[in-house]
Amino acid sequence: MRPPRVVVVGDIAVDVIVEPRSPAVAGADVPARIRTRAGGAGANTAAWLAHLGADVTLVARVGDDPAGRAAADDLHAAGVRTALTVDPGHPTCTVVVLLADGDRTMLSDRGAAARLAPADLPSFGGADHLHLSGYVLLDPASRTAGRAALAQARSAGLTTSVDPQVAPALGPGFVDDVRDVDLLLPNADELAALGGVDRVLDVVGAVAATDGAAPARWTDRDGTWTAVPPHPDVVDPTGAGDAFDAGLLVAWLGGSGPAAALEAGCAAGAAAVSRLGARPR
Repeated sequence: MRPPRVVVVGDIAVDVIVEPRSPAVAGADVPARIRTRAGGAGANTAAWLAHLGADVTLVARVGDDPAGRAAADDLHAAGVRTALTVDPGHPTCTVVVLLADGDRTMLSDRGAAARLAPADLPSFGGADHLHLSGYVLLDPASRTAGRAALAQARSAGLTTSVDPQVAPALGPGFVDDVRDVDLLLPNADELAALGGVDRVLDVVGAVAATDGAAPARWTDRDGTWTAVPPHPDVVDPTGAGDAFDAGLLVAWLGGSGPAAALEAGCAAGAAAVSRLGARPR
């Protein structure tokens, strides 16, 4: 069986991971461990998809800067094909990730990623599936591109999935944006922000929701399936959802049913949190 051919539309970013050694105090110089890693929700999912055997292309917009060029090189080394638009006027997306007590706070400057436009989208011919990062839809500057990607995928006969990404930014308009998507991939907070599973199933084909250490749950019009995730030691929770998406999609597109797809997603998410950074290597 050939591997699934997946197009991912989303962000490439540089993650600056900061672990303060004591609580931050205004006006003080707080010692911290600071490292830089490749990131971006779309790029993370694409890297995990490739790691798990998918044939994947990432569509994104980066700055005309060293960070953008390094990000492209990293993805190529990971087996991801890229369709990148280089933006001469805005920098590559940068995210500062503050880690403390196993949790994270992210400070984001989307930069060039926020300027993704419909003209940046390549043909989806030959692909099986489109996965769209919700950040593209949540930013008014790139929302048109996200909507165009979903419309183009449906026209080309691809199945589609969307990860909402961030609960506080979700509003009623997001539900309209994802109408007729085959699979929505929220966490529990995002699902609640969208009005719950019954509300979402009015507009999408299925929902595969994570809930931290609690069982992941797939719900569609035929029923509900669950999978209990592994409980690894958490080194860095960044990118766990992106990895879950990839694991589930590779299994589902390969013919697995909901329960097995959930288990594959949970396994990938557990692998992601057990290492620093959001990529498989």
